[in-house]
Amino acid sequence: MPATIIYLAAHRGATERRLLEEWVAARHAQDHAPHRLFLFARQDAPSSEEVARLVASLEGEDTVLAPLRVTWRPELFEGRRAARWLDLVLLRNPRKPRESLKRRLVAAGQDERWALVQGEPASLGQLRQRWKKRTGGEADSDFAGFVARQAELSLERAEYPIHGVTYKLPQVDRQDVMATPGFREGLEKIARETGEDAGKLRRQAAEYLHELRTERSPFILDLTMRLFRWSYSRAYGQIDIVPEEVAALRPLFEKHSALILPAHKTNLDGPIVETVLYDNGLPPASLFGGINMSFWPMGPLLRKGGKIFLRRGIQDDPLYRFVLREYLAYLVEKRFNLSWFPEGTRSRTGKLLPPKLGLMNYVVQGYREGRIEDLLLVPIALVYDQVYETSDFIREAQGGKKRKESFGWLVSYLRALRQPYGKAYLRVGKVLSMREALGLPEDQPPTGSPEARLAMQKLALAVSWRTNEVTPITGIGLVSFALLGSGGRAVPRGRLARYLAMMAENARVRGLPMAESAAMDEPGKLDAALDALESSRVITRFDEGPETVYSIGEGQHLAAAFYRNSMLHFVLERAIAEVAVTLAAQAPADKRDRSFTDMALRLREALKFDFFFRERREFLEAVEEELARTNAGWRDILHSASGPEEAFRRIFGLGTAHAALRSFLEAYLVVADCLEVLPDTAPADAAALLEAAQARGRQYVLEQRIRNAETVSQQLFGNAIDLARNLKLLEPGPDLPARRAELAMRLRGAHECLDLIERETVAQLRKLIGDQPAG
Repeated sequence: MPATIIYLAAHRGATERRLLEEWVAARHAQDHAPHRLFLFARQDAPSSEEVARLVASLEGEDTVLAPLRVTWRPELFEGRRAARWLDLVLLRNPRKPRESLKRRLVAAGQDERWALVQGEPASLGQLRQRWKKRTGGEADSDFAGFVARQAELSLERAEYPIHGVTYKLPQVDRQDVMATPGFREGLEKIARETGEDAGKLRRQAAEYLHELRTERSPFILDLTMRLFRWSYSRAYGQIDIVPEEVAALRPLFEKHSALILPAHKTNLDGPIVETVLYDNGLPPASLFGGINMSFWPMGPLLRKGGKIFLRRGIQDDPLYRFVLREYLAYLVEKRFNLSWFPEGTRSRTGKLLPPKLGLMNYVVQGYREGRIEDLLLVPIALVYDQVYETSDFIREAQGGKKRKESFGWLVSYLRALRQPYGKAYLRVGKVLSMREALGLPEDQPPTGSPEARLAMQKLALAVSWRTNEVTPITGIGLVSFALLGSGGRAVPRGRLARYLAMMAENARVRGLPMAESAAMDEPGKLDAALDALESSRVITRFDEGPETVYSIGEGQHLAAAFYRNSMLHFVLERAIAEVAVTLAAQAPADKRDRSFTDMALRLREALKFDFFFRERREFLEAVEEELARTNAGWRDILHSASGPEEAFRRIFGLGTAHAALRSFLEAYLVVADCLEVLPDTAPADAAALLEAAQARGRQYVLEQRIRNAETVSQQLFGNAIDLARNLKLLEPGPDLPARRAELAMRLRGAHECLDLIERETVAQLRKLIGDQPAG
């Protein structure tokens, strides 16, 4: 006798109930197979208690459960079936139409507006095997709840071809996460280590999972995407993307789940990434963000659109870290895409920050345990012509406090976006397979071992490197680069144009990613960038003399540095080569090769807290390739030059190091000078050292002992202190005063080279454009 089929038919109202009854009756009109229609009220919860009670009452393993329900589609508008603002105004959800509208749509034969969804049928025996595999089969009372959740999940999967994968969002029942043997064992281990009651820990874990939950609402997702698009389009218009890059993600997402890892420059990064995925019909990624962004009304809305809010400062809470790790692994196991900002916070400096390894470490651990077959890491580069937040970044860099996010803050932010800020650019980096990067799970080093940590760091840095590789150079970034390199002096337009044309041509020859605005050698591009920066008061213009000159506006050096820094990684190797050549040319001719290599590596070590570098050998090869591209005979010139001026002039002609490196090396020098006057018998207090560097830096700017006002920055001084710590200059030790003095001496020598490079560059530009110095 064939097995009985029980149709688990979820419905909202009489129309859906009738449609389900008619479908089942038609299905069995001829075969008369044993079946039963179990109708129950559909709810928005991850599972139905009515289904769970039914399953608990069933006997035998052959009974087949077949989930059914009716789904409704919005009417077609602007080429898409999605909720509109009008739906919100009329307080209607087109995916949950009123009963009267359902009747009219069915009566009118508008079959495109609804569909009957069939989840994958399964016997009780099959479901019990899945449950045992998932939970270990120890808690038999939970089998019914497991089946109810499986029914809901199978219907959600069946709806993807109808509504599209843009609505593939997790709706997790915390019991599913907590039911695994691994979760139970993890709680028991924490109980043993902390002495806490296991029952109390389980209740606390359930609360944490509730806090981490997402709620699946396609209606809210549609409206949120419209809100996001409206908010940023007023400032940036349509996002500048490479359509082929985005389209290439579709076949990858069909096979694997992915981590979307964007750079973090502004509070618009998340909304822009999400709308680009949504508008291109790609599955969304559940974004992990700080719980500071969960204020009303954004918190509840974003949670319904798949956002996950994380607590900060969880180092001392092993239970929260464990729950978060298990939740991450669960989502990836279920093939949902995830997203977070690897830097952990917005880059207040404009350049990519070193990646935080916390969340990535949890995912990698899940992979090493064999819970994840593979995972795609998708680097996303974001860069903006200009951003609203620079005023906040300036205040914070000078020691001010970060503004607290709130509804009032949000209103103020949206108001600021009413004015144009140029364009926003999104680029997709080369996708990285975790399996290819780390190897097979069974070949992984022990968790927590030095080898495991090193592999983890290399994986995270590979993502950062690929992000930098596709970050486009912008016209505003180039103009900011040139003006900040002038050492506070105004620059004539002619000299500026010639220098930027050289920069643009160099970028083009090297095949670097460039925005259209970066073609400084094309008519109108330079003026457009200058006008945009002048209108936002980042730069000033003086045109009452014989030639128009431009300079950085009062108090705007950090804003200009933010735009410049987005492209610095592209000139970094050349800048280091310029300084290394200039320093090496001061050595005897027979020692210049060795001196050049030593100087390049020392600069790499000094700058590693501000920039990402290749491995030492690859780095040296890249620097030498840059030199060969600039002048194939550079090594012969280095040997024969009478001194650093001649070496630089004949190899480079025009320099970049003074514009690229000065603010960083000046910050290091300020901290080095602070260290020299500290006692060597007690550890240096980092917070006090940072405060002293701020004060000394402001004094040096007033005295013009340092040239760049953007040097006075908490971020730059903080990295300088990290450098000093790495060199063991903060703790008492052998020859500490001498080692501190040596660092300061080397930095002063590097600054003298920057001065030389700037003098030679200005002189060469004057020759090229026929400009003679005054007097």
